[in-house]
Amino acid sequence: MRKKGKRDPEMGAASERSSDSSDASAFDVVTEDALETEKLRAEDFFQRLQRVQAEFDNYRKRTESRYAEFTKYASEGILLRVLEINDDLERALEVDFTKDPEAAKNGLAGIQENVLKLLAHEGVQPIDAVGKPFDPYYQHAVHRTNDPAKPDNMVVEEFQRGYMLREKVLRPALVCVNRHERTPEEDMDAAGSDTHVDNGGN
Repeated sequence: MRKKGKRDPEMGAASERSSDSSDASAFDVVTEDALETEKLRAEDFFQRLQRVQAEFDNYRKRTESRYAEFTKYASEGILLRVLEINDDLERALEVDFTKDPEAAKNGLAGIQENVLKLLAHEGVQPIDAVGKPFDPYYQHAVHRTNDPAKPDNMVVEEFQRGYMLREKVLRPALVCVNRHERTPEEDMDAAGSDTHVDNGGN
């Protein structure tokens, strides 16, 4: 019977080194393939990103161009209506006011009515001020008076009408406000007047 010989240590070591080398080569191949795949994926994503960026830039430019075009001619409609009113004014100026002042007056009243219709169409409405409590949001007090027969802080006179543009104050009204109590400035003025009168009497 043939005896089983001992394994040669050198051959065993060589065999193990050969096996390790094969495993390492296989690992290197897999790693290189994976890196190449990821590289291709990254390049694909980058190209997609560039296309999206280009599309967005084109969209932004188109939007800006349309907005510029819109704002450029946004007032076209209202300007056409203003031109109609101007036509009415030109026709009114051709009328001889001395021959028929009533007709001229009616013509101007009609033009004013058209102006108010235009303003109302654009959301502009007048502010009712006279006879209402003074509100600094809607009115500016440019004069004060002291009338005990009228309520305190009431608007008693309007020098210039105010207007609202929908919910926003387009132009505040310039008004006179009734005050029962004098302001500190008015007290100082009154005191100065009294002193002047006293000195004059002496």
